[in-house]
Parts: sequence; structure tokens; C-alpha cells
Amino acid sequence: MRFLFLLFLLGSVPVHADNQPFDSLEMTEDDGIYSAIRTEFSGTKNRTVVRIWYPYPPSKVWPILIDTNGWKETHKGTYADTRTLDVNQYKLVKTKQPDSLKSFYELIGGEEFPSEYGRVRGGVWTSYVFQRFAFPFPLKDRWVVLKVKNDESGKYRYEYSMAAGNFRTLKGYWELATIPEKPGWTEFRAQYDSDPGIQVPQFLAKSIFKSSIRREAKENLEAMKK
Repeated sequence: MRFLFLLFLLGSVPVHADNQPFDSLEMTEDDGIYSAIRTEFSGTKNRTVVRIWYPYPPSKVWPILIDTNGWKETHKGTYADTRTLDVNQYKLVKTKQPDSLKSFYELIGGEEFPSEYGRVRGGVWTSYVFQRFAFPFPLKDRWVVLKVKNDESGKYRYEYSMAAGNFRTLKGYWELATIPEKPGWTEFRAQYDSDPGIQVPQFLAKSIFKSSIRREAKENLEAMKK
């Protein structure tokens, strides 16, 4: 199943700055991918906490994971469209709150910006991201516009919140950390928070999470090898 389903089912809870959500997750290996996941449900809300290990340093992992425009190529089948917006497009979307994808595209126009638009290397900077998740028929694609705080000032942290879209809420963060027992490797730590407004059986959601996270990790790994 697709990773879009994972994001669609993620939970709505406060973001934690400490490591506690991750310390209790035991890593397992499957086909060369080291990962761990925990899910919690409350009505239509859901929280997912993730750990993944990559055999590259954070400085190599970070550019791949913030390549907004490249996600639709790296993760084909997950995204129908992804792109970086500029602040003017973001303000239009946040103010007008388009109620459909058609209205969104008409509002932002055809101008496109590079994935690293506005980046401050080694500093803290803000980006604006559009994600359109490619849902299979008869479901309609889900979409969201996010405001992102990027922090690469001695650490790597990506924290986002929803400004528009057809989720009730969507927010969360991920961060990169070195692994003392595995020099040169990076641990990806993420907490995803949302409320899509629908309920899905928990056993199905958990199965989707595990398979989808590992698949996307493999796709990220392939991109890092290039």
C-alpha cells in the first residue's frame, strides 16, 4: 500500500522536542532497512512515531529529504504533485483557503521555484510546501499546503504545520541524529500528526504504516546513492 495512506492516517498531538518518543522504539531489520514504528489512535486522530537508520551522514541525508520538487519522482505512486511555493503563493493560499485542487492551481499560477528556494545553509529558514497525494480511484486525491521551519544550524530538524488543504489538521516534525554505535550513519526520527476526518481499522493502518515506511526508506536510500 502507498505511503500517502500513511500520511493520510497520521495523528493529531503536540510535538515533543525531547527524545522520549523514540527511546522506547526497538529497531528491527528487514531487507537491509533498519526501522521502528509506533502508532496510537483516538477517533479519527492518529499519532505515528518513526525511526529509520541510513548509512550516510546527516549532511548527505538532509538534501534528499528536503527535495520537495523531487518527491514526485523519488516516490512515484505516492505523490501526484509536489512543489515548493514562494511566500506570496503561500499567503494567497492561506488567505483564500481554496476548497479544491482546481481552485488551488488557479490561485498559485504556473510559476515554479527550486526545492531549496529561500534556503539558508547552516541556518534556520522557512519554506512552503505543497503535497498532493495520489489516491486510487474512486478516492479523491488529498492535498495540503505546509509552512515549514527548517533548522540546519548544527542540527537538522524539519517542523511543519498545515495552512490549507483537505485534512482537518496536519502537523509534525522530523529530525536527523548521528548514531554513536554506527559512525557515519544517520537516524531519522519523525512524529507525524494529523486528523483526516475519517476512521480506518487500526490493524489495517498499522500494516500499511510498516510496509510503506520501509518502501519509502528504500527509495530515499536509492536517491542517496546517486
